[in-house]
Amino acid sequence: MDSASDGPEREFAFDYDPGELRGGRGCVADLDGIFEARESTDALVVTGSNVGANPDVMDPVAAGLGDYLAGVFDETTPQKYLATGLAGARRVRQEDIDALVAVGSGSSLDVAKVISALTSHDDVDAAADRAIETGEVPVASDGDPTPIVAVPTTLAGADLSVIAGVSLSLDPDGTPDHEIPSGSVGDRRLMPTALCYDPALFETTPKGVLCASAMNGFDKAVECLYSPYRTPVTDGTAMRALSLMQSGFETLPAESMDEEKLYDAVSGVVLAQYGISTPGTYRASIIHAFGHGFSHGYGIHQGTAHGILAPHVLEYVFDEVDGRRSLLADVFGVGGDDVGDNGLANRVVDAVSAVSDDLGLPSRLRAVDGLSRKSLPDVAAEIRDDSLLAVAPEGVDPTTANIEAVLDADPSTRIHTYPNLKLKIPGIRPVFVIATQNPVQICRSRGR
Repeated sequence: MDSASDGPEREFAFDYDPGELRGGRGCVADLDGIFEARESTDALVVTGSNVGANPDVMDPVAAGLGDYLAGVFDETTPQKYLATGLAGARRVRQEDIDALVAVGSGSSLDVAKVISALTSHDDVDAAADRAIETGEVPVASDGDPTPIVAVPTTLAGADLSVIAGVSLSLDPDGTPDHEIPSGSVGDRRLMPTALCYDPALFETTPKGVLCASAMNGFDKAVECLYSPYRTPVTDGTAMRALSLMQSGFETLPAESMDEEKLYDAVSGVVLAQYGISTPGTYRASIIHAFGHGFSHGYGIHQGTAHGILAPHVLEYVFDEVDGRRSLLADVFGVGGDDVGDNGLANRVVDAVSAVSDDLGLPSRLRAVDGLSRKSLPDVAAEIRDDSLLAVAPEGVDPTTANIEAVLDADPSTRIHTYPNLKLKIPGIRPVFVIATQNPVQICRSRGR
């Protein structure tokens, strides 16, 4: 397991073996070269039905693969059912496929990893049955997972990873998603052997999906910095990532994105996830755990949940521990010795809120369909059980009651300072000002 120490005897260990990284407009045109260098012969594209039906994505991928393209498996869904992974593994076996190309969002890459893990076994069906029993998709110690090449079209930062999530059902029809248990798969051999980041493909992604995914990627860099397993390496990549994303993300909602800013946004997300997932260690933590609380039954994109929740989770973290607030403030360009610890914390929270706003994400949990205050205890319990809370910043160990309080906090308790205003406004974010008999600030809170 990787480790780090900020104590008197400072030391770190960092065991990371990523795949080859390629970035640039049109880079998928060289996919055939990736397979030629690896002596693969038959590649199965793993994607969802929407991406699979989009010629703006699939045509350049198919052209880049050329004769290496053996077929398309376009059955992935955001639910990432084990049944889907098993169907893909059966096809790999039946058609003697020797490589996978995961195209699209994080869910397609996760399903590709499940397929890869299952095909490391002689009997893929028996391996899937064992996953149901144990909660983990096994990777055979004496078998070889099918190699994966990743072609992301979203910015969630799920690509440079040796782990994946899966919904543990082989027959999901008729079963509500919230009743299907979550499982995982993890092995250093599941790291994609190569990854292609082509801005032209990101331009095909619907704006709502692209912007929501970007918030997820952004929070990976934030959490890398206060992870108990941070290292000088991940500090360096995460800090540069935040700088690039903060400047590049502003173009993502635009109908016609700026070429240079899009390149910065994509590069920032690559850096945000560089080193976040190493064997035995994952450096995302409490914000991601909160997001997972809304994974089942609410139909909300994880990045959208992050946009709503990240400022409040950070407030809680800063109430409990330092959380490296000074470093974060410096990265966001809002540091200074004139405001004190609380002022630095508020400025960091505001900076993260501003990124969410730039991406056009909602700011209140009331935007989540089907959610009511009656649901919050169950959501809080699910968050409390999330494995990523175990890697929260040192000194942060929320109870279920603490989590529910974060979800349902009174937004009037926070003081924010806005550089462009001459006012200090408790817990509210300005939209516009109108003049009445008594001037009134019309505001909306960063509420729940």
